[in-house]
Amino acid sequence: TLECDQDVNDLTVTGDVTDEADNCGNAALEATYTDGASTAGSCANESSFIRTWTVTDACGNTTTQEQTINIEDTTAPTFTVPTAVTLECDEDVNDLTVTGDVTDEADNCGNAVLEATYTDGNSTAGSCANASSFIRTWTLTDACGNTTTQEQTINIEDTTAPTFTVPTAVTLECDQDITDLTVTGDVSDEADNCGNAALEATYTDGASTAGSCANASSFIRTWTLTDACGNDNTQTQTINIEDTTAPTFTVPAAVTLECDQDVNDLTVTGDVTDEADNCGNAALEATYTDGASTAGSCANESSFIRTWTVTDACGNTTTQEQTINIEDTTAPTFTVPTAVTLECDEDVNDL
Repeated sequence: TLECDQDVNDLTVTGDVTDEADNCGNAALEATYTDGASTAGSCANESSFIRTWTVTDACGNTTTQEQTINIEDTTAPTFTVPTAVTLECDEDVNDLTVTGDVTDEADNCGNAVLEATYTDGNSTAGSCANASSFIRTWTLTDACGNTTTQEQTINIEDTTAPTFTVPTAVTLECDQDITDLTVTGDVSDEADNCGNAALEATYTDGASTAGSCANASSFIRTWTLTDACGNDNTQTQTINIEDTTAPTFTVPAAVTLECDQDVNDLTVTGDVTDEADNCGNAALEATYTDGASTAGSCANESSFIRTWTVTDACGNTTTQEQTINIEDTTAPTFTVPTAVTLECDEDVNDL
């Protein structure tokens, strides 16, 4: 019985006739053989045939004997298993251009159509949620069921940071809420190559830097996104605070004074008491300047415009006007002389 890759014509393997003999002493006798048709065996690479040996002497006397030669295939095919490989979690473990493929399948019986196949074992958890490993078992079987099995380790890792778009720099009024992400901008496109659906970017705010006036400043908001394997992506957003809104107040109503009242007495003319600013400046104080008088309907009557102004810490100013009228509706006073008695010759016009 020979292996399928052995040479059936190699008589050192199949056996040779070495003891030819003849009663007449013919020294030059040499047995020869012919091979019969093959009979198929139990598989594609197995068969058998009859080898008929013949030896004939010098007078034509012939002896014939048969030898059965069996061909078998008991040798497993060979291949080189791909080396252990490490993939990113978003790579396709079934892409053999990435994981490695078997390309050198070979069989001692010369089966040209051999193709190694694989099955993947259960995953073993790695050091983080997106890391794991598994064994890929490669199998190659020839036409007679001889099998070679080898293992390849495939490691899955996550070394790629998640991604997001940082909000653009933004400028807020000083009374806007810097924690209101509908105003400052939010991260809404968190993504990870490993498909972590629950990613949420967070932020921390740095120290404020003073701006050009008391109510202006800026700071850096640092956004961070971390995936399940601790890969970080950090980006920064600049947030500017400004004060472009003028303060408010209620101007005193127009007022009419008697000409002898003090126009600087604010208890009479009216005062501003409700100065307010969107940035909460507590020390605001409205001031005023008085314009030129306009003559009224008589010498003691007039009017003028009082201009009230309030300015906040960033120079935003609100100006409103109050009309102050001066009138004279009070009759003059005097003391009448007491009753007097004159002689008839005295002059009544002599005061």
